Amino acid sequence: MLNFFYKTKILFLFLFILLNSNLRAEIINEIKVEGNKRISPETIIMFSGAKINQDLNDNDLNKLLKQLYETNFFESASIKIENNILTIKVKENPIIQNVIYEGIKSSTILDSIKEDVILKSRSSYNEITLEKDKRKIKNSLKDLGYYFSDIDISIEQLEDNKVNLIYNISLGKKAKIKKISFVGNKIYKDKKLKSVILSEEYKAWKFLSGKKYLNESMINYDKRLLKNFYLNKGYFNVVINSSFAKMINDEEFELIFNIEANPKLFFGKLNINLPSDFSKSNYDDLEKLFKKLENEPYSLYRVENILEKIETITINEQYESIKATVKEDINLNKINISFNIEETEKVFIERINIFGNNITRESVIRNQIEIDEGDPFNDILYTKSLNNIRSLNFFEDVSGEILEGNKYNSKIINISVTEKATGEIFAGVGTGTNGNNLSFGIKENNYLGRGVKVDTNLSLSEDKIKGKLLISNPNFKNSDKNLDLSIESTSTDRLSSSGYKSNVTGFSVGSKLLPISASSCVSALFNTSNPNLGVAITFFAFRHSFKINLSHAVIKIPS
Repeated sequence: MLNFFYKTKILFLFLFILLNSNLRAEIINEIKVEGNKRISPETIIMFSGAKINQDLNDNDLNKLLKQLYETNFFESASIKIENNILTIKVKENPIIQNVIYEGIKSSTILDSIKEDVILKSRSSYNEITLEKDKRKIKNSLKDLGYYFSDIDISIEQLEDNKVNLIYNISLGKKAKIKKISFVGNKIYKDKKLKSVILSEEYKAWKFLSGKKYLNESMINYDKRLLKNFYLNKGYFNVVINSSFAKMINDEEFELIFNIEANPKLFFGKLNINLPSDFSKSNYDDLEKLFKKLENEPYSLYRVENILEKIETITINEQYESIKATVKEDINLNKINISFNIEETEKVFIERINIFGNNITRESVIRNQIEIDEGDPFNDILYTKSLNNIRSLNFFEDVSGEILEGNKYNSKIINISVTEKATGEIFAGVGTGTNGNNLSFGIKENNYLGRGVKVDTNLSLSEDKIKGKLLISNPNFKNSDKNLDLSIESTSTDRLSSSGYKSNVTGFSVGSKLLPISASSCVSALFNTSNPNLGVAITFFAFRHSFKINLSHAVIKIPS
């Protein structure tokens, strides 16, 4: 009994001391900073979060210290309070002057590595971040097929607390895919599944293919391709459980995909639910399609195709502010699908901003946007606009952001683009039965940032000179009309062998004159090439073309 009371007394005494230590607080009258050389005292105080007249206990001091370390600017830091004075003592991390990569000559590999690392020139050196960067470099090299790379890091000390960060990288051999296997309830033969994915087995004759090496990003993409393949074959509940690489030897792997495919499902009842003010007759073709699909194997592609048809009808009928959702209900081996169309509150576009186009003119981008400032916001047209800009093939990346506007029920659309190189220069030298030949050409898909395509080439041989210039403007005078111009000239001299000499020069001009719909238009082409003269008018409608040719030909018989 006495022992129990003694233990209880000790426990209460411990709790009292603990509580008092945590609750002990001092009011800060002054803040001092010591040990800093590069970073100002004011900045360090701001990083810590300390303030004059602040009550601080031990827990508060720990929080301040944690905030200092989280900046990654300090190798060490300490905080103490004496006589109501808070002293922050720090030792700054060095500044990285240069980051040097040794052992890699390929600019493609270097660019891939540099893109992901955090520590760069003029940043603050930190050992924890360095370890993270090392893992990122390892992963980047794995994505390129270098699974056996080795990275040695050295730090070169410089004056003024600066360092050079040196990565000495040994790439090693590329990891070859010796074999691709599929396990589990796979249903289809390996040969068929191999044709679905991008990764492929290593073969000596595939020396130009990069798909024969292990690439983690490509493997993850392969999993999505396999899943979509099964989904389009009716296997709604398919799961790609895992994918892993099994090492065979010091440079070869077996790539294994684990597949679980549940029984096949078939389309049951399909229907579309429309708002009361929508005309159901506009969707009659869809209702006919629904009846045809009943009892057919489920297909994700068909579902997505129906959604695209709904979007097309919605746009053509000028319905605004709608949202389409899909509800799926599984009953035994049937899947019933409802396509629900809902009207949403009208929101108007206040402004459309475009960022990142340093070369491409803004008008070229705006011509691809299906909605305009002042129009009701339409999510379908917004998505289509982004895809239109991507299809220009001028940009590495296109992204959109929708923000709340300054007015009631308004939105601001920000479109950001990252430009890529659109020009190409090529030259070639060869020899053949007709002797030596030389070719040269320049191609630019975004001339002067106007979206104009220019393609010119010149070829020379011992008996022939051929030159060609193609100019295509898909947005002539900022309209939806295109203008194409082609000039070609060929001079042939074969008097020594064939007894004839010829010069042919011609040009052609074409344009889409009258857009009828998204899938049809009328175009005209004028073409002349001595001794031929021709005019062609072409009607494009629903992926079919009907052409009328008016031509005149002259044949010259040598005297």
